[in-house]
Amino acid sequence: MRILSTLPLLLLLSSQVLAADLPTALHNCLQLAEDHARLQCYDQLARSTQQLTATPATPATPATPATPATPATPATPTVQVAADPVQSFGLENRAPEQQVEDLRLTAKTVRITSKGRLEINMQNGQIWLQTDDSRLDVKPGDVCTITRATFGSFLLDNGRSNRKIRVRRVD
Repeated sequence: MRILSTLPLLLLLSSQVLAADLPTALHNCLQLAEDHARLQCYDQLARSTQQLTATPATPATPATPATPATPATPATPTVQVAADPVQSFGLENRAPEQQVEDLRLTAKTVRITSKGRLEINMQNGQIWLQTDDSRLDVKPGDVCTITRATFGSFLLDNGRSNRKIRVRRVD
């Protein structure tokens, strides 16, 4: 009889432990760089919470939310990206605290593509391609400023005029 009266208490305590570990487990899943690994982490977390609510007779289940922390160790690509934020500027899937707001680069070569858009090779090896139909005179040697715009896009200006073109990083 005493066991039956403590069962609801154990269930309540285990759900409190899960509620405390859930944000950290979600944060660990969020840190994974690869989409497939991140999805597996979320699925495993969902299964563990589902098992907890479906089987109240197993109070040892709250320890399972810690298992998403083990796949979090392959999060080294995030650390590698943070090592040099200038070289990874313009690449997607960046954490907000690692983002660079603008970048000043010198144009090495400029060519016009078959669609009449600019392809600008920078001194540091980055290649930026114009994505809109605006006109801007960019010459080799120009110090270009690339800034973040809305919805993950980027704007480039040549420093000699008030015009900007929308660009995306190719390489």
